Amino acid sequence: MLNEVIFIKIKGVEIPIEIKRFDNSRGLRLMGTGYNIRVTTTRFISKTKIKEILKPYREKIHSLFMLGIQEERLEQEKKDNLELYAYVEGFQHELVYKKYQGPVISPVLGNRQIIISMKEELNYDNVYKELDKFYTNMAKRYLPLYFENSLSCFSCQTQPELRIKKMLRQWGNCKKSVPVITLNSHLVKLPSELINYIVFHELAHLVEANHGKEFYEIIEKRYPNRKKLDKKLKLWSFVLKDNYIEEYPGEKSD
Repeated sequence: MLNEVIFIKIKGVEIPIEIKRFDNSRGLRLMGTGYNIRVTTTRFISKTKIKEILKPYREKIHSLFMLGIQEERLEQEKKDNLELYAYVEGFQHELVYKKYQGPVISPVLGNRQIIISMKEELNYDNVYKELDKFYTNMAKRYLPLYFENSLSCFSCQTQPELRIKKMLRQWGNCKKSVPVITLNSHLVKLPSELINYIVFHELAHLVEANHGKEFYEIIEKRYPNRKKLDKKLKLWSFVLKDNYIEEYPGEKSD
């Protein structure tokens, strides 16, 4: 097999096309995506002939190449987005990336830093997965403590089961009939007062299933500043969207 490269100028852009020649190849075949555009053919077709055969496919070749440029730009944007911050219990932490030659190490919580050590080259997708694992592990470690603290305020005949999972639309939910309390692993990003408030809120549903007058009376006995906490919670809803956030929007005055 012989490999060569030809350049075809389309709409002012010089596009490289790799030629792979095989003894048993029949005719010419165009394939590939993005920058990796290639043709397979026999040993006996000249470069000039290949360019002539490819003329009807110039638009397709140009589209493939421009798609490759777009994908490269998106990948660069993802790399740029690595220079962001994450939150733990309401405090902003800088994300620090280090290359590690051994196995992958889960992110480590430092002094207002989250240190991510990766064996492979750092990229958005790998870092996202590692940070997601970090939040899940943090949630499984700390949310049961918040849960037990709030549970002591209630007299439950049956001990409710605690479940923790990543959710995109809810901080938590309660199934009174089981009973099961499910908490969002994203909760560990919030200030501790809001974590306590949400956990208490879900446990209160074991007493009153609906958001009625009786339900809010239970909440306000423990949290008379409920409305203020609800406003703070709306400000923090942005952490549900993604693991990476650039800036906390701040609190608005009442």
